[in-house]
Amino acid sequence: MRATLFHDFDDVEFWHRIPQRIDCPPSQIEVYRMRESDRDPMDEDFTDPVNRICGTTLGYGDVDFFDPRQCRLLAAWLEARLNQPITPRLADIYRHLLDYAQRAIRYNTGIVIEL
Repeated sequence: MRATLFHDFDDVEFWHRIPQRIDCPPSQIEVYRMRESDRDPMDEDFTDPVNRICGTTLGYGDVDFFDPRQCRLLAAWLEARLNQPITPRLADIYRHLLDYAQRAIRYNTGIVIEL
């Protein structure tokens, strides 16, 4: 489970619409690794509402790419969710995802989320 922020897409290969981090130099991406134990809480709290809002198809054990437009929607959802009661672990994950989404908007790139 991880989220990957792309700083740019120079020489990045895509599989369908998903940029591939393999062979990217460390300066081109940032990877936030989640724990295996985060999978169920993320699936329960994150997957359905984010898919509805962002038009993504992320699922349990799945991967999807969030482009800048979707990152704007994701960032708004994360900001709102962080203002509601939430477990400390989900709050930590959501803060990382919010940071990545906001920077992807600035960089005009995106993030790949793998559950």
